[in-house]
Amino acid sequence: MSFVLTVEEMVRIERLAIAGGCSGEAFMERAGRGVADVAKKMVSPGSPIILIVGKGNKGGDAYVAGSFLLEEGFTVEAYPLYPKEVCSSLNQKMREMFESAQGSIVDVVDWASYALVIDGLLGTGFTGVVGGPEANQIGEMNQSRVPILSIDLPSGLHGTTGEGAEGAVRATATVTLGCAKKGFFTRNGWNCVGKLFIKDFGLPENYLKMAKPFAELSDEETLFSWLPKLVRNRHKYEAGYVVGYGGSAVFSGAPKLSGLAALRAGAGMVRLFYPAEAKEEMLNIPLELIHNEWEEKGWVQELKRARAVFVGPGLGNKPEVGKWLKRYLPTIQVPCVLDADALTADKDIWPKEVVLTPHRGEVLRILGCEKAPEEEKLLEACQNLCDETGAILVLKGGPTFVFGPKRLPVIVPHGDPGMATAGSGDVLTGIIAALLAQGLDCWKGAILGVFLHALAGEEVAKARTSRGMIASDLIEFLPAVFKKIITNQMPLD
Repeated sequence: MSFVLTVEEMVRIERLAIAGGCSGEAFMERAGRGVADVAKKMVSPGSPIILIVGKGNKGGDAYVAGSFLLEEGFTVEAYPLYPKEVCSSLNQKMREMFESAQGSIVDVVDWASYALVIDGLLGTGFTGVVGGPEANQIGEMNQSRVPILSIDLPSGLHGTTGEGAEGAVRATATVTLGCAKKGFFTRNGWNCVGKLFIKDFGLPENYLKMAKPFAELSDEETLFSWLPKLVRNRHKYEAGYVVGYGGSAVFSGAPKLSGLAALRAGAGMVRLFYPAEAKEEMLNIPLELIHNEWEEKGWVQELKRARAVFVGPGLGNKPEVGKWLKRYLPTIQVPCVLDADALTADKDIWPKEVVLTPHRGEVLRILGCEKAPEEEKLLEACQNLCDETGAILVLKGGPTFVFGPKRLPVIVPHGDPGMATAGSGDVLTGIIAALLAQGLDCWKGAILGVFLHALAGEEVAKARTSRGMIASDLIEFLPAVFKKIITNQMPLD
């Protein structure tokens, strides 16, 4: 996994590297190469590309990328917002190299003429509110309908706080240099970043080790290695037995989604228990799911055989639900996923090995907050909760954060806006429970579960678009995710 840093920390270690003998020009050349490599994947060979260039070193990165693309046979033009003489020295030097490579400098942008815009306007040094010619230019870029590739971060976005998103570039993709920046994932930053690529610009590893990271970013190679291994002679209990408790007369679909998702994620068997009030509604259930009206003897017996449990989907918030949770949650001795109405603020009744899966409204209840605190304080409170209790907390959203005790949070930078639909969280609950039942610990199971869930959403969006996605689509497309993983076709493009 790679680090997520604040802008200030990234600048600090880069300056240390240059003071230690590294070359800023070499960094820029390597960065430009990385940008060009991504640009080539976004357009057809030879396509016309426009560079929108500011006066700082980000503009220099754009010129370098343009020079490499010219060598590859692309038509590349540059539109600088400022006269050459007011630009940084590296910006000026790379412009000269771009012109020497037969790159064209234009003073008018005909947006319809280009297949791709490379955003080299405002870098990490910018703070505040975008104004003047930059604001006009960003507005035109966003309205152009031409795909935008931002260098390091979308121009106008604060790379540490995520502020300024409303006036920032809305990138189709971002090539971030060295490490992802904290502001991509906080406030509304994620709305600006598009598909995220991380490119090495030559910073020696010993300087990265000096950094004080904000979080870690999940990566495909690590997570794929966590997938439970299959053996040819296993039986269904060895594949993982999941027991779930959920449902009500009103919300009978939620536990069905969780149970079916657990099967699709590899569990060998799933048994659902439901309250008596949901008996009639639970009769219409997928054939593969074993289901019983809840009674204590059967529950206790099955928990002795279960390897993972989920509790909460569709229970509702009636007083009897709270009584059940208080009586039976503490008796669960296997890894457990708590979701929805089982996300109680009474930490004393949580099972010892527990994964909490709240959205941002539910997490306030767990934390005991009447209203949402500032972003940084909310994330800090989530971390403190895990440090104090030993729980794993999955803060669902775009993107999702996973917190664990005494460790850096992990951000999963995948998913699709269409996943914001009723039942999506129930599917995630089932996926995580299945991974726990197959032997993963709560930390790895939570992160891998979020990742598989997010990739399924991306697959649905490719096949059916983001509009109208429903939760059961995620279950349907899970096999496609596994197929791509085992045939080495990942990461998804």
